[in-house]
Amino acid sequence: MAENRGKNTSSIIELSPDHPRLYMRYDKILPSAQGMAVHGDMAFILYHTGVCALYDLKTRDPKPLARFPLGSHNSGVPARDYLNHSNQCMFSGEYLEGNTIPLLYVTCGCGVGRDQDGFFYRCAVEDVHVERMADGRCTRAESRLIQTLVFSDEDIGKTSYEKPCWGCPAWFVDSANDCLYIFSSRWRTTKEFLEHYNANRYIITKMRKPPLVDAFVRLTAADILDQFLVPFDILFTQGGMISGDKMFYTFGLGDNSYPIGLRVYDLTGRCVCGKVDLSGSIFGHEEIESCSFYNGELFCNTNTNAGTGGIYSLGTNLAKLL
Repeated sequence: MAENRGKNTSSIIELSPDHPRLYMRYDKILPSAQGMAVHGDMAFILYHTGVCALYDLKTRDPKPLARFPLGSHNSGVPARDYLNHSNQCMFSGEYLEGNTIPLLYVTCGCGVGRDQDGFFYRCAVEDVHVERMADGRCTRAESRLIQTLVFSDEDIGKTSYEKPCWGCPAWFVDSANDCLYIFSSRWRTTKEFLEHYNANRYIITKMRKPPLVDAFVRLTAADILDQFLVPFDILFTQGGMISGDKMFYTFGLGDNSYPIGLRVYDLTGRCVCGKVDLSGSIFGHEEIESCSFYNGELFCNTNTNAGTGGIYSLGTNLAKLL
């Protein structure tokens, strides 16, 4: 499997950590804040088990506009493996009739392994509805589960592709090109697996996106459209998004073992095109979670041990990669 076919990796842009700034603090509704996606002036921040809280980016009020369970909310039924960790989410470019908010694709699951259908880490397609008054108050906020996607690699040995995950795939949607991506690695990305550091790689696998017809879809190696490897040069995967033909992904816990950072992957050039070291930044000691663009700036949310989280801006430089 070629690790780079296309653009020269010498074109990687390394950005300074000096520019990030705190945009706002937000009150956490549950201890563990996870994935984040932005639509309009609202930040949709997900919490462990699959609860969503909305925050107003325009007013920067730390109190949530609303909170509601996702359609895929799961606190451990029938077992903890199926608990919705909500580690990764992003909006698609698809709208169901009557809704002004696009479908939200959420990586759910918590178990490192699989059942008879495939990996526990699955993709939930959510139809989120939000109604607000002229004064900004929410009168309705809810979500229903439209589709669940699961990947099984049982037949991948018959192909030229690598197994695209060790058991914890992160899902991304690219509506413009009618495809999905799974981001993972050969081995786990924690320090317990450092013996594999030099041989480890991040794996980006492109798959067909099924139509929104069946409520449950099992994808296999036959659904893979492309796959490429990128360097394994930072530990502890978190979450991210796709914008245009670029995938933005965050890493780290904010401590000495797992310094935080961000990578940008060119899905057309099939390589790394941006690196950001955030370990020395204003939020270098907070656990980074995910990222999303707002008014041309890349925002990252963090989860702290306190009752508040942070939303930080990395500025507009990364938008120049689009």
